[in-house]
Amino acid sequence: MTAPMIGKTYTFDMGWLKVRFTFDSESKGSFVVEEGGGLTPNGHAETVALDLKEIRDGVFMNSWTEASGATVTHVEDFTNSTLYSNVTVDGTLYNFVGTITEVASAIPDTTVTEDDQAKRNTQIVLTAMRELFAEKDLTALERYWAEPYVQHSPQLPDGLDTLRSAVPGLQGFSWEPQRIAAQGDLVFTHSIVHGWAAGPVVIVDIYRLENGRIVEHWDVVQDLTPPASTASGNPMV
Repeated sequence: MTAPMIGKTYTFDMGWLKVRFTFDSESKGSFVVEEGGGLTPNGHAETVALDLKEIRDGVFMNSWTEASGATVTHVEDFTNSTLYSNVTVDGTLYNFVGTITEVASAIPDTTVTEDDQAKRNTQIVLTAMRELFAEKDLTALERYWAEPYVQHSPQLPDGLDTLRSAVPGLQGFSWEPQRIAAQGDLVFTHSIVHGWAAGPVVIVDIYRLENGRIVEHWDVVQDLTPPASTASGNPMV
């Protein structure tokens, strides 16, 4: 079987649930949630193994299991641009009928693709940091990070085990990004952070993403100094 949608990206629009889905191959797909409707976080991205079968010309049965345990079964009618979806989350079955639209980013266009990637990566980082550090949800590591995780912070070793160990013990932690920028596979944040060190600190974090997952990290950390104590009188952030 040579499926005609391989290498293309589509929007699956089911009303309050909207997903951008790329068919990487006949056995692998990747998606980013544009609107989760409370069922799944906006910006959640994942790569999944597909069970893809052709029912008839232009109509496919497509199913996969996500890292959270959620299961998805689609009947995708590309001839009529119609989607029938069954999603099971935490034992609850949800049924959707929606539309299938091929998106412009599936057509090679360097400017559009880079802009889309920057926006997508920024949303992934914001969602990942909120769920892991603010909500202390360690399963976020499975959704938004990937091994091998390369760490350039001088006090932290490579790998995700350090984060798994450190996050539960954080007290009074808050991450308050003041500036965010993205370029290509990199996302930059300039933030005020409480609860990571003895006092508040200003941190510039740089995240590198690959296939929608954070795989590398750099940071620069400074103690937060009030404007009255800086040489210029200007705030640090």
